[in-house]
Amino acid sequence: MSLKQRDLYIRNIFSTIAPQIDFLTSGFSFGFDHIWRAKAVSLSGIHEGDRVLDVCSGTGELAFRLSRRVGPTGSVTGADFCEEMLERAKIKAGTRHQNTTFVLADAKNVPFPDNTFDAVTVAFGMRNIPDTCLALEEIKRVLKPGGTFICLELTSPNVPLFRTIYKWYVSRIMPFCSKLIVKTAKPYVYLPRSINAFYSPDKFKKVIGECGFSNVTIDSLTMGIATIYKAVKYA
Repeated sequence: MSLKQRDLYIRNIFSTIAPQIDFLTSGFSFGFDHIWRAKAVSLSGIHEGDRVLDVCSGTGELAFRLSRRVGPTGSVTGADFCEEMLERAKIKAGTRHQNTTFVLADAKNVPFPDNTFDAVTVAFGMRNIPDTCLALEEIKRVLKPGGTFICLELTSPNVPLFRTIYKWYVSRIMPFCSKLIVKTAKPYVYLPRSINAFYSPDKFKKVIGECGFSNVTIDSLTMGIATIYKAVKYA
């Protein structure tokens, strides 16, 4: 499968599950997804008044947390390549998040000038981008010198016994429930494959550094189910 074909395949998956994805994500993670996003915002160093880009923004769950963080003097722009996901985000935003906007854009080619944002964030999206390095280079381009990159991503648990149970859960239970709820198991057959195919935390830390970032740190959450990466663009 070419990179273009994989992009289309992933976009179709998210188009299919857009109406149910918030319910499914919270249900399958037993609500830990909210805790992980809160932790990512807490570690981000983002301040009131900052201008933030949230790529792979989906239905805006992280963007809305960030909007409260930056306050009325700051702004959050959520970008995603799936129109159906963004439509859900816009509906959820209503009039409560007036400092937040959403744009249809690929993470590998966002429509903003160089050195625009104080921070760029992404939650559960990097493993869905076929050309990871191209996306990291684009993120670096739009970050201001000294700006922060924050990535929250699903990873393989680091406790052996728990890893066995987790693999059984994501490969059997989640696809079964998905087929009942959205009438297809495809999104949650893809999920464990995407986690296994993505870089390990140590390897991704190295890749981030190779793409021009410094001070790369890793925070492992919930026995390694999720990992937060933080880095700074070279000034």
